Amino acid sequence: MLRLPITYVDVFAARPHEGNHLPVIHDADQLSDSTMAAFARRTRQSETSFLQTATVGGADYRNRIFTVESEIPFAGHPTLGAAAALCHQARTPIRELMQQTMHGVHRVRVSLDGDSGTVSMEQSECDFGPVLDGSELIRALGLPVDALHPDLPVQMLSTGLPMIVMPVASPGSLHAALLDPVALERALEAVESASAMSLNCYVVAEDSTGEWSARSFSLDVVGGEDPATGSAAGPFGAYLRERTGLTRVGISQGVDMGQPSRLLVDTSAGIVVSGDVHVVGTGMVNLPKA
Repeated sequence: MLRLPITYVDVFAARPHEGNHLPVIHDADQLSDSTMAAFARRTRQSETSFLQTATVGGADYRNRIFTVESEIPFAGHPTLGAAAALCHQARTPIRELMQQTMHGVHRVRVSLDGDSGTVSMEQSECDFGPVLDGSELIRALGLPVDALHPDLPVQMLSTGLPMIVMPVASPGSLHAALLDPVALERALEAVESASAMSLNCYVVAEDSTGEWSARSFSLDVVGGEDPATGSAAGPFGAYLRERTGLTRVGISQGVDMGQPSRLLVDTSAGIVVSGDVHVVGTGMVNLPKA
């Protein structure tokens, strides 16, 4: 057995025990894929990160990201949380890192003060996919077709992990959404060029003050809803820049789950997603050696 360090981080959280929780396993080079997948299933979190030695030039470390269903190429809150965990363990509170994932290498900036701080990441250029007919998707969330926003279309986007942005006309519709997993799987299977299991449906609404709220529904997270989705917030920021000219947006997410999260997106120069992080626990875990 291997005795490995583990760090628990709350990401996109205004205070500890909010936001999206992330377990981070350090020094994971000797773990098999099956062990990492099995451990991620047992954590029952949206994702679990395993930090390994980088295998490409220019990267400081490799971040293997697993949901309860499978390994995924990229994700937002595991990127921020893993970088915070690495710096917290190394006692280097302010640092710029280059992170390797299956999707590529991304720049991450960490600023910690003790157990808390802020992390930001640069995402890849947004790939604007097709505009979609959202009628079956919105029905799978228990909402009528007229709940969709009249001017902002449903569209597939990606900065590393495919997602579907689904603007609705009012915050009331957003909070009324209720996932039907069978209906959502059926609707997602009709979307070309992506796996239904890995697609996030990022439902968004703007209130009367110009603030945005979001809920993220997916078939590969426990309970079908994610409290904070950086891999969707980045593309959504790019979507707003292209369609409205807005280049800075704050997004509230996870409120309906009792896990309030706050994500900040700046698209004035590239796509930068940032948020507050809190290290809420450290320890050791025993896992079988490959």
